[in-house]
Amino acid sequence: MVALRWGTEEFTQIFGADVSDLEMFRSRLPSHQELQNAWCDPSIRTSLGLDRFEALAARQSQDLSKGARALLFDLASNLGNEAGKLVNFPMEKLAGLRATIQSSPIAGAISENDVIAIFNGQDADKAIKAAGKVALGVGLAAVGTAIPVVGQIGAAVVALGKAIYSILDAQKKALDQKEAAVREAMYQTFPPLQTADSVTDSGLVQNHLRAILTSQDWTPVFLPRFQGEWVGIERDKGFAFAPGKKTKWSDEFGGDKAEAFVPSGGVGLIPGTSILTSVIQVNLDPRGHAFSNFLKGGDDPRGPMTASNPMSGAQYVIDTGSFYPATARLGALAWEWATRTGSPYLYRLDVPRMHAAWKAYCDAGIDYLRERVFPWYAKFLKAKAHGDGDNVNLEGFFGAAVYYGVGSWACRQSGGTNFKPVFTKSPIPSGRYREQIKAANLYPNSAHSGGFLPILSEPSQTFQNCMGTIYYRNPAIRDVLNKLQERQRSDLRRTLVCAYVRRTDAAFVGEENKALLHLLNKQRALLLTSEDRFYVNMLDVPEDETHEGQDWRGLLLKSGVPALPNNVSEPKKRLTADEPGEPPELPPLRVGDPVPAAWKPKVATLVLGGLSTGQEDEAGGHGEAVAAGRDWRDLATGAAAFGGLFAAGWAISKRWSRKSAPE
Repeated sequence: MVALRWGTEEFTQIFGADVSDLEMFRSRLPSHQELQNAWCDPSIRTSLGLDRFEALAARQSQDLSKGARALLFDLASNLGNEAGKLVNFPMEKLAGLRATIQSSPIAGAISENDVIAIFNGQDADKAIKAAGKVALGVGLAAVGTAIPVVGQIGAAVVALGKAIYSILDAQKKALDQKEAAVREAMYQTFPPLQTADSVTDSGLVQNHLRAILTSQDWTPVFLPRFQGEWVGIERDKGFAFAPGKKTKWSDEFGGDKAEAFVPSGGVGLIPGTSILTSVIQVNLDPRGHAFSNFLKGGDDPRGPMTASNPMSGAQYVIDTGSFYPATARLGALAWEWATRTGSPYLYRLDVPRMHAAWKAYCDAGIDYLRERVFPWYAKFLKAKAHGDGDNVNLEGFFGAAVYYGVGSWACRQSGGTNFKPVFTKSPIPSGRYREQIKAANLYPNSAHSGGFLPILSEPSQTFQNCMGTIYYRNPAIRDVLNKLQERQRSDLRRTLVCAYVRRTDAAFVGEENKALLHLLNKQRALLLTSEDRFYVNMLDVPEDETHEGQDWRGLLLKSGVPALPNNVSEPKKRLTADEPGEPPELPPLRVGDPVPAAWKPKVATLVLGGLSTGQEDEAGGHGEAVAAGRDWRDLATGAAAFGGLFAAGWAISKRWSRKSAPE
């Protein structure tokens, strides 16, 4: 691994003389405030570049280009600071680094076909060898991003651009609404971020993600943003939920005496996905007509759209992590770079810490539902009978949305009728995640409520047994992390990565990681006497690294490893006798649906028949993470190459799902 030092010829050849464009990331997507302004005043949309899909697609693509280049700049350059001493970029990826940094510029307005071309990573090696500038997708593939993932990221660009444009375009037809109605609709469509900061996404990339990826511990990228017991905060025209502590806050949506959640240091990217989870927000006005009507004995607004309920219950709930697309996509690229076979970045992930954090996050959500949500309605009826219904804390009603954040429905209807169904619990890791819960048909109105569970009494034991979580079920965090840990052990045995990592990388630090550190020492000792040592590239071996108290580079050189590689073109992998069989297969990255439910048409959601079949369960076993719904199929229409890329990624996901599920 190498560090490109500032001022050297090698540095200038790749990054150029002026690196100011790589030093600061600022998203070109419309800010939250700009979206609000454009929603309320269509006349300003042209000046903000929000009047055309082509401009929105260009901005997203430019964000991905600039963000990916910035992350790679951080990983490969030594600017003379403390973090620069830890920089070690794999030599074999230098061509891909150059291709990404010097990739073709992206115009200010691009079509859907242009997006397809930009994110087509096929034949990357051939394109790079041909020299000249290449598309961004080629560069990303060459630095270790799976080709199907590159294509799916392109699909996400198209989907999100179309969603924003459609929302703003539709608003032109409703200009005669009163200001209050516009404000309420705006809250449902563009709810405030919990930080009330219109450029939070840029800040997360620049000040949080980039800082983490220049360290030896990438774990926080894949930890929940909040930790602790789940709590609720009432906001103007809604509620917000997250684990942990609350602090005083002041903004237009909460007033001068508002509260906000205190982040724990995690970025919130669910391991193995591009789904960033943050505050779960319910955009249902607790003093609006729909909820007031419910308190008087009317329809539950968590159910279907009715005369008193303007949209189905599931559409009130949103994960505000959806509003951090740059952070989510760039964090997903970091996952891809870390998890390729033989990557030294794999050991910057502390798997036991990730296990503990996500299990606690999910367990706390289920505890919240049992303790705060299950008993709420009975308490409300009792208070109402005593004339004190207006003073009841409403958190227990709105808090049913916490299941949207932590839940993965575990059951499917296996027989009977819709009136007398028979249910079967699916084997782990199968589960219905978020939007898929609508198809469960286990409880009344599930097709309309989804993860916003319409709980009005202590649920039956059958119901509770079906309340699986994302830790065990789709997207199956536990399985992903177990495979990740298997890969860490396997790569130490099967590849030369033990030569290129540091003992102080996160995977080797702490009591829980002693076994992996022991394996590192064992494999290094083996390497020093193995013929495989002659395939070690000393340019990739970190400086100031020790083994058993001695200088690691010195030990390798003393054992006969050449100072300059002479076997670069030869295979660099080895298979030791104590590691039979195939290496463990990590599941492919699952690209989440980039379009929040709040940005989709406000119509009643119907699931025909309400029945799930075994075939549907298999194909959708990983739900939103595979993002195989109608929106995605529409994107691939008329674009054979791009559709092939996306289909390949989906097919791989399904194959892994089948392999990992119990018989």
